[in-house]
Amino acid sequence: MKKIFYSIMALAIAAMTFQSCEDVPMPYDMPEEKPTEPETPEGVAEGDGTLANPFNAYAAIQYTSALDADVNSTEEIYIKGKIVSIEEEYTTNFGNGSYTISEDGTDKNTFKVWRALYLGNKKFTSADEQVKVGDDVIVCGKVVNYKGNTPETVQGSAYLYSLNGKTGSTETPVEGEAKGTGTKDDPFNSVAANKEASKLDANAKSEQSYYIKGKVVSVKEQFGTQYGNASFYISDDGTEAGQFYAYRILYLGNQKYTAGELLNIGDEVVIYGKLTNYYGNTPETAQGEAYLYSLNGKTEPTGGDNTGGDNTGGGDNTGGSTTPDEGSLLSNGGFESWTGGLPDNWKSTSSASSATLSQSTDAHGGSYSVCVKTGDKYNKRIAYKETELKAGTYVFTFYAKATTSETCQVRPGYVPVEGGSVGTYVYGGYPSITTGWTLVTYEFTLEKDATICLVVMNPKGSSYATAQDVLIDDAKLVKK
Repeated sequence: MKKIFYSIMALAIAAMTFQSCEDVPMPYDMPEEKPTEPETPEGVAEGDGTLANPFNAYAAIQYTSALDADVNSTEEIYIKGKIVSIEEEYTTNFGNGSYTISEDGTDKNTFKVWRALYLGNKKFTSADEQVKVGDDVIVCGKVVNYKGNTPETVQGSAYLYSLNGKTGSTETPVEGEAKGTGTKDDPFNSVAANKEASKLDANAKSEQSYYIKGKVVSVKEQFGTQYGNASFYISDDGTEAGQFYAYRILYLGNQKYTAGELLNIGDEVVIYGKLTNYYGNTPETAQGEAYLYSLNGKTEPTGGDNTGGDNTGGGDNTGGSTTPDEGSLLSNGGFESWTGGLPDNWKSTSSASSATLSQSTDAHGGSYSVCVKTGDKYNKRIAYKETELKAGTYVFTFYAKATTSETCQVRPGYVPVEGGSVGTYVYGGYPSITTGWTLVTYEFTLEKDATICLVVMNPKGSSYATAQDVLIDDAKLVKK
């Protein structure tokens, strides 16, 4: 009986306990399901791409993404934003810079400005203000959907229009006194030619042709039978002050060069042709539309005399370097002609050339080859000078040889050059090179006419090849 009584009492007490617990508030909130983070809102496109109403970064992305892969826009657009990050600061070496911009300076909806020139559509100088993160900028230029997935400005076809409200003049400053009217009887001097060309829009040509008189300051590309033209600088007194660039002009009589007197520093010349303001920052003659009217008073080629002088101020120049080798589009592919300790034509004006070169008497053919020094921890390149090629398929061949008993490698390729800046390098394979001369062959196709530098990389050390100096000889380029 007692057991039953105790059981009933226990149940009653338990019931009272649970009832009491219901009345006690919880000391803490019960955990709830974490709300879903809102997705980053899609940007809002603003502007129409004009100077009066520039695109914001998001609108520029939308505009550029609608282009086919690797096809440049036909029109220049203006894009406004704040700098988010800087990939390549402006330098005096190439004069351009690369950075990303967005509407508010954050990394949301960023647009890539790729190797754009500085204010005034000019190359950056040491006196110019460097860009920095947070700067308000407006960029002007053509755009491209690189590889179909990266909207960006076209290298060499865009520039910084304004920096924190500051803009630059697009007219190239010219030093010196302008003289002449550009006629045959009263030719422009170099300063006047520079000023006249600087008035033109970027890459526009003058409607009329002008006579320009001066003395040869330096020769960049000597007359040769391959292209029949030459590039050189002239000024009033033969110094660099106020010099004007005669770019790839034809020979006397408005003909391609076949034979005759070559240019020497100090020669008195008269040029006749149209002018252009290349990329808005380089006044020069229009390629193919200008020629050498007179050379030291001569207006007709004399024929036979092909003895042009040394334009380097010293060094051995054995001659013949401007004439293409038989069966090849290259000149001095056998590295027989050297000037100032370097093989003629095997030095680019861009960054394509990065290796230290020296002459070697260990040759595959002839008397010399070129020794391409190793970088050990860095790839090094020998580059042929900038060369204009038509669309088509080409075969680049050369012989290579290791300088030690260890196996090494080389890598052939090319790089497009536009506006003095290199594009994306295109390479072939990594053939192994031993102490015997090895023939290396590289075939490539250009989809359109282009200016390129042929290159041969001497790779850095790896687990399968030893970094070392490499010999190169008997290079050829042919079109299939």
